[in-house]
Amino acid sequence: MLQALRAIPLFKDLSDDDLESIAALLKQVSFAKGQTIFRQGDIGNAMYVVENGQVVVWDDEADQALAYLGPGSFVGEIALLLAEPRSASLKVAIDADLYVLAKDDFDRLLMDRPEIAIYMTRELSQRLVKTSKRRFLPTARRISALWGVDNGELTKTIAAHVKKPIAILPLATETPTDTLRSIPNVQILSGEGLSIEKFVNELSRHIEHFSHIILPLPNEPTALARKAISLADTVISIGAPPPWLKENVGVEKLWETSTKPGALSRVARRLTGHTVGLALSSGGGKGLAHLGVMKVLREENIPVDLVAGTSAGAFFGVHFAMGRSAEEIIAFADELQTYNRWINWDINIPPRSGLLKGAKAKGLIAGMVENRRFEDLDIPFFCVAADIHTGEEVVFHSGSLADAIRASLSIPILADPWHVNDRFFIDGAFVDPIPAELLRAKGADIVIASSVIQPLADSQPSPPVKRTKKPNFLEIISNMQSIVENQLVNSQLDAVDVMIHTGAQADHALDFTAAQQLIAAGEAAARAQLPAIQACLNRVSEQ
Repeated sequence: MLQALRAIPLFKDLSDDDLESIAALLKQVSFAKGQTIFRQGDIGNAMYVVENGQVVVWDDEADQALAYLGPGSFVGEIALLLAEPRSASLKVAIDADLYVLAKDDFDRLLMDRPEIAIYMTRELSQRLVKTSKRRFLPTARRISALWGVDNGELTKTIAAHVKKPIAILPLATETPTDTLRSIPNVQILSGEGLSIEKFVNELSRHIEHFSHIILPLPNEPTALARKAISLADTVISIGAPPPWLKENVGVEKLWETSTKPGALSRVARRLTGHTVGLALSSGGGKGLAHLGVMKVLREENIPVDLVAGTSAGAFFGVHFAMGRSAEEIIAFADELQTYNRWINWDINIPPRSGLLKGAKAKGLIAGMVENRRFEDLDIPFFCVAADIHTGEEVVFHSGSLADAIRASLSIPILADPWHVNDRFFIDGAFVDPIPAELLRAKGADIVIASSVIQPLADSQPSPPVKRTKKPNFLEIISNMQSIVENQLVNSQLDAVDVMIHTGAQADHALDFTAAQQLIAAGEAAARAQLPAIQACLNRVSEQ
């Protein structure tokens, strides 16, 4: 026991007699992952020393971690001096054994051995100075259990983002491949002869030195495998997870992925807080500029993990979510010219909810998306529409892509509201013209937005000209929508990291005649923001 106490910085300079006195007062307690040892606001009555495992000091008010503590660390020391409310909670991150020193016992010890009081006061003061100068960002998902074989993409992407050493501690009999061994900043640890107790001790020791630890699981549900998934922050299954894994892991903790190109990189970015979302604004024909933006993002290999679009943003953004190349995205502009023909306009006679029924438009969209569903897409996609009866914003993320996009494109007066799931929908621009906050809510850490929305006054000639000709109904509808869009878009700006704004112009919502100029404008605007995008990605990586 004396040797164990001597390894604790708090007691390292005490005499053997002092250590023996403290050892007689310490009581060992054990906690499982997820348990709370004490809560913020509780009156402190003891200090804790971590023997093995890991605990996290947690700020309940800010809902974030302040520090992660492993073997040899101590916490709650102020409680030995003052019976004050705890300034933070203490939770268990990895199964932990702790020694508890109660304040009452400590008070009696100081009365018997005042020299310890002098030493402890000095050490506690130094501890307070150090901790008052540091406030850690949350360190989430540092331990990942992995079922399936990583081809190197997952490990390589994690290492690239954290920019610090990571480790692989294999629990299976298969040894990691040479591909994994060759990745910089990745260390393969030995998993031979691990008992559950030794595994917990090894894990708590290694987490102090590595920013992330991957635990490859065996094929069979061994006791060690079950312990690993209980201690892991995340369990990743490459391919469908076996029944025993699904039975032992909650839905939120179990992430199922595939070996499709980019799939493992997306998981790695999610693990390390680097998920990138692309928000595409409404804007009618001006939305053609989005094609130029997406072309540049593809060519420059900017990672995009989530896509959200409203109206024109949904109509064009779905191509990115389908995994289409830069060339395919641009080629769609030529195909689009065939859409805006009278043969595709199913006019209501007499006019009812709108001038057009929009059923033919839905058919064109179905062909454009190859009759796919949201579940078939390479990248998660979200489409915004508005319920005309309730004014509610509705986000489509499952089911028919064609129905969702048609609903989002339902420009009032021009087209009938679209009927889906017993509700009638109009253009999403009237509730959320640039869905940046939506992407934040869906897990995006970085949001890149492409917007073609601008105040109507900015699109007018300077100096202003006298107008004698009445605007046609398409211009009236487009301008009405622009007024609403511009009022709403400002509320989303705080959720955007990089804004790509294209000063695109079109006569009305269905004007696709200037496709090439609009695409070129989108490309130019995106290239101008590439340094900002890279700076944003690098800044987050350094954190």
